[in-house]
Amino acid sequence: MRYIFLLVILLAVERLCAQGFVVIELFTSQGCSSCPAADKNLSEIIQRAEREGKPVYGLSFHVDYWNYIGWKDPYSSKEFTERQRKYSKEMGSDGVYTPQMIVNGESEFVGSQKGSAEKAIEEALKKKPSYQIHISDLAVTDNWVRLRYTVDKIPGDETLNVAVVERDVENYVARGENSGKTLHHDNVVREFKSFPLQRQGQLEIKIPPLNSTKTSVILFIQDKHQKILSASVKPIS
Repeated sequence: MRYIFLLVILLAVERLCAQGFVVIELFTSQGCSSCPAADKNLSEIIQRAEREGKPVYGLSFHVDYWNYIGWKDPYSSKEFTERQRKYSKEMGSDGVYTPQMIVNGESEFVGSQKGSAEKAIEEALKKKPSYQIHISDLAVTDNWVRLRYTVDKIPGDETLNVAVVERDVENYVARGENSGKTLHHDNVVREFKSFPLQRQGQLEIKIPPLNSTKTSVILFIQDKHQKILSASVKPIS
């Protein structure tokens, strides 16, 4: 009986380690009239994953190339635009657009397409992650996030990305294509840094003033072709 119990535990651990994961990056803008539908789609994906206990991690990257048409997106960054362009180059696309969703750095589609998102998520969850990431000693002091991490094997030349995301963000848009609307976003990327992946490490990231009860840190690993190999999340609070 004892050996059967141990076998059940080992099988459960094996299934947990083999479970896939999903990193969804939404490239969006408050200056884009077609983006609110994609923002809502991402929020629904995040909420459904939480209800079902699935490792689906959403990130809302606000790009800056629509700022010129009348409204400067307060969450936009040139860095996020460059990240999207890097994907475009790797995927052989003609250019960038919004709203665009990219899943695990491999597949892309219009961010408001729920069917495409569901299919991509389902396929990604079938793939075993290349690494397991453990986050520990997470703390915030004086607008600095500090944490330790470990991975389960010696890395190669991969990159570790660290995103500080804030959920349940709203603001009124006074001008531009969404003039007069109050827009809602989840998992808005407020700070993003990349580091060479190590077997274990300690990181410090400066962040703007945020609502700690709505803020999380997402770590994910990418190879040189932008494929995402593993991910983990930890709430700051």
